[in-house]
Amino acid sequence: MKTFKLIFLAAVAGIFIACDAINPEEQALIGKWSEQYHVDMYVESITFDEEGLAHYQKKPDTTWFTVIDEAGSFATLKYSVKNNKLHFSGENSVWSEETSHYEDVPFSFVTDYSIQGNVLTIDSFSYKGGLDSFFNSLILYKQ
Repeated sequence: MKTFKLIFLAAVAGIFIACDAINPEEQALIGKWSEQYHVDMYVESITFDEEGLAHYQKKPDTTWFTVIDEAGSFATLKYSVKNNKLHFSGENSVWSEETSHYEDVPFSFVTDYSIQGNVLTIDSFSYKGGLDSFFNSLILYKQ
């Protein structure tokens, strides 16, 4: 009976450990990815964490002699990888004519992506989810 309890507890522990495992595709994304500095006036980056959150940031590039006086843009999105596609979801505050105030509207999208060496290419990306805010592609380098 004691042996059965030990086997049962080991099996239950194995199930919990397996549920927390990150798939290999998501594991490859973990960390900070950024555009190169001193190319444009802004630098975009995404930090993928192990909890399934992608922290997007667009800020002025401080390596230029003249720096734009602006805070930039920030957003936190959920992400996952399924069938070799990158899935993002989040919320965006949108003005409602009906209620005359901002409302949080959920959005989600799926995009192709690739990692070659230390370069991440995301085919289409938006931190706001609106059709007017998608980038053609985002090329980021592992930091």
